[in-house]
Amino acid sequence: MKAQRSRLEQNLEWSDIPYILTVCEAGSLAGAARLLGVNHSTVFRRVESVETKLGVRLFERRRRGYVMTPAGELFYERALVLCEGMDGIERELSGKDLRLEGPLTITTTDSLLHCLAPAFAAFQARHPDIELRLLSDVRALDLMQRDADIALRPTPEPPEHWVGRRLAPLSFAAYAHRDYWREACGAPPDSLRWVMLGDDLQPSPMSRLASRYRSEKAKVLIVNTMMSVFDMVGTGAGVAVMPCYLGERHPELIRIHEPDASADWHLWLLAHPDVRRSARVNAFYEFAATRITDSFATIA
Repeated sequence: MKAQRSRLEQNLEWSDIPYILTVCEAGSLAGAARLLGVNHSTVFRRVESVETKLGVRLFERRRRGYVMTPAGELFYERALVLCEGMDGIERELSGKDLRLEGPLTITTTDSLLHCLAPAFAAFQARHPDIELRLLSDVRALDLMQRDADIALRPTPEPPEHWVGRRLAPLSFAAYAHRDYWREACGAPPDSLRWVMLGDDLQPSPMSRLASRYRSEKAKVLIVNTMMSVFDMVGTGAGVAVMPCYLGERHPELIRIHEPDASADWHLWLLAHPDVRRSARVNAFYEFAATRITDSFATIA
């Protein structure tokens, strides 16, 4: 038994199986990517990796999609049985996870937490027995290590080992307090002060856009969090590029450049594959798919 288990662990990872099953059911990489909420290339790499490990072709590549080979059909049948067995174990050993109660840890950014506070409050009111734990931190929490159950992240491409869905596209624009901009209008561009994130090693879309707009001789005020940018611009300290979902919510800020979505960032809702079947996680997924998506749809 130990030798069999060792061989299985060497050949396959449990997280590979949902990718293969989804390609079997969708009939294409693109369809599977949409269902899993990941990129086309991620599904391709997983399929290639499993076929290499097993030494067989699971799919015939055709112009209209992926068709299961006899080996693929066998994999599909056996994997379904395996997944059903695992679901049964989870139901028996984690019965509480089938009820809408207990802790649910969500990690997000400080700016998203600021904007989504009403949505989190509405979710808590709908499910009062769920103990909501909201973590806002600049460090990257690891869903694989179960630091959190769910991540709400603005990113162009999430890690491939997480599963989820894109909730909304993100755009960025330059903003200033209306009083600051009233006084600055007509003044030389060099006289503006720009509030920027200190991210020289890994420039954000905001920093790249600010570098495009601002004069090289303009003064700069550096901060280390997005909410610090928001707060400083809100006091009239200068001009800054920030996500439109943040800038559009301040009644005293005005947009001084048109929104830019060229960075191709999206708001992603992500979870570890093993916790995706949790009732609490599923409840938040269904809530976020409507409430959060609708709230972002109203923002330019």
